[in-house]
Amino acid sequence: MKRLFLLFLALFSLSVCAEELKRDKFQEFWHRVDKNLSHRYYNLSVDTNYIVRPMGRWRLMARYNFSGSAIDAVGNISGQEFRTHATAKCKSTISFVGSYTGITLAMTFNPGALVGWYKDYEFNTNEYYNRMGVDIIYQRAKNFRGWSKTEDGTRSQLPKDMVSMRFFNFNYYYAFNHRRFSYPAAFCHSYIQKKSAGSFMLGASFNWEKLHISAHPESGDMMHRLRMANLAVGAGYGYNFALKHDWLLHLSALPTLVIYSYTKAWSNEDENIMRYQFPEFILTGRLALVRNFGRYFAGGTMVFNYSAIGDRDRLRIHNNKWRARAFVGFRF
Repeated sequence: MKRLFLLFLALFSLSVCAEELKRDKFQEFWHRVDKNLSHRYYNLSVDTNYIVRPMGRWRLMARYNFSGSAIDAVGNISGQEFRTHATAKCKSTISFVGSYTGITLAMTFNPGALVGWYKDYEFNTNEYYNRMGVDIIYQRAKNFRGWSKTEDGTRSQLPKDMVSMRFFNFNYYYAFNHRRFSYPAAFCHSYIQKKSAGSFMLGASFNWEKLHISAHPESGDMMHRLRMANLAVGAGYGYNFALKHDWLLHLSALPTLVIYSYTKAWSNEDENIMRYQFPEFILTGRLALVRNFGRYFAGGTMVFNYSAIGDRDRLRIHNNKWRARAFVGFRF
């Protein structure tokens, strides 16, 4: 019995030693990872008189997101002039974001979808860096409300589910003055803009859209379908105003001119391929207002995308997509 007890004690001691060795190895491994990530996070070639990293490698934030879209179509298809305006039901979500040395994880909840108020699907993401950044948007929507008007003045309301749309948008920017001007200071809060600065930008945009307007059940109007894809390039300007009491105001506009356009429309069974009509363009605008106070920060941002594609005498589509955010967070 005594030998059995000593054997059990020896095995327990070995187990404790093994656990301590594992813990020491894990701590050593985490220390190396933390050191490398911190070096990458803080060792940047920027003008620290204008932009700096905030104190603290961790960042926690709560956000309220609100987004919407609208379509305005005017033209003449198969000899009939028309105008259609439709607005999608707005979407609101709540998200919680955690970031460590620029590595970010977010969880988003849609209260309207959970209780059945919102049935459309929408995906928004962005990656903003000082030198370059992207916005990606995908939307599948049927909850449109609006009206349609023909050339004789007849105006009718659009019933539910009459208009459906699939929409994809990709925006890219490159900022020339990236050592002094910081997009993340306004939108990601991973930098602080100490002095006001601006930058000229190059940009590119890609839109893909599939639109379906069913025949009106009362008036018997034609059914319209549309598919289009557009690639645009351009240049713009952005500016960060470093105001008193640690306020930051960001304004930027990036217009891009369409260089490739493919548009095909159907009215019932009549098919029309729309030729490129100058000017066709896509405009991306951004607005932000941020207050930094110690380790805490709060504010709001807005990104909108507007495009005008097609020939007004045949078919011209105006798309307006926007997203607004209110946020509060702290760093440590």
